[in-house]
Amino acid sequence: MHVSRAERARKKRKTRRLGVIFTVIACFLFGGLGSAYLFMQAHSKVTANEMSMNEESTANVKANIVIDPHASLKTKIDLILQKHQFNGAAYVVKDNKAIINQGYGMANKMTGEANTSQSLFFIGSMEKAVVATAIMQLQEKGLLNVEDPIAKYFPEFPNGQHIKIKNFLGHTSGLEGREKGNNKVTSQQILEQVEDAGIKRQPGTWDYKDDNYAVMGRLVEKLSHQSLEAYLKQHVLKPAGMTSTAFGDSFFTHPNESISYKLKNGVLTKTSFVQDTSQLFGAGNMYMPPRDIYLFNKALTDGKLVNQASLASMLHAGAGNYGYGFYTRPTFYISRGVLYNYETINSFSKDYRDAVILFSNIRMEKDNGALVKEIYSVMQ
Repeated sequence: MHVSRAERARKKRKTRRLGVIFTVIACFLFGGLGSAYLFMQAHSKVTANEMSMNEESTANVKANIVIDPHASLKTKIDLILQKHQFNGAAYVVKDNKAIINQGYGMANKMTGEANTSQSLFFIGSMEKAVVATAIMQLQEKGLLNVEDPIAKYFPEFPNGQHIKIKNFLGHTSGLEGREKGNNKVTSQQILEQVEDAGIKRQPGTWDYKDDNYAVMGRLVEKLSHQSLEAYLKQHVLKPAGMTSTAFGDSFFTHPNESISYKLKNGVLTKTSFVQDTSQLFGAGNMYMPPRDIYLFNKALTDGKLVNQASLASMLHAGAGNYGYGFYTRPTFYISRGVLYNYETINSFSKDYRDAVILFSNIRMEKDNGALVKEIYSVMQ
């Protein structure tokens, strides 16, 4: 009888938990309470009780963690993440060397499974930088120009003679935007829905909308004669070495899935997905561990994916301090995503040597932007 990978993973976790229980019992019987305690410390997982956060316990954790100014950089960053009760996986690089690559907190409240460096998270709008890379690759091949009007490729697009490809990349297209549904849709159906919704203003004004990148994803398909997923796998993921990155509903049966939760009034609630992931085409249906997005950054800035002129266009601060998929901050570039209580942040310094990448599966009352800045401050 065929057993799915997810089922095998669940059985493996169950067996491991039983092994821990039996070993603890043996420790009590033969080695006493002290041996059992030491074993549990070495094999601890985050339990549902430990994650029943409230304002009092959060305050106590923050107050009780003191960061020694003479500690190593790795220790300082690790303590900062603990102080903020970060729950997810972190990848931090200093001078092109990874100093943090680990999980924090729990991936599954019900089983007590902990997050690890291999835990997977939906990256939401962070995907836009990947799609923008594909558009720049097609420009380098002479298949498009970002100054082209979209009507050149989609003749029925409203106001298409005046909206340029670069307006979609920079969220200045003037789209009205479609109402996302819950059902399964094709990329062509999404394009038609965007066209039917029309425009609300002439291009040029910053107005962040996922539909801009849904249109760009469909353009990649039209010009490459591949699905967006197939194109990205061949021309971005493979050359960058992003071997753990994938798309769509396969996330929910993957043994490394990190389940998302919402923290509200001290209570963790599991997120309910109501949309088919096809609704997120081009703008959020990609998932990966943190290290994979670092590999994307590295391949991008090293010239393995696009040339230096294309990279400069992507990182140039336009309206909203946004380039093509990236925001510009005073000392670093950043892309981020918030999707179904996953909060993902990908940032790298302007000299490309440092990076702070935080993937969280618990949406807190405050976002992790301040946490990123705090980590960079100790890296100076």
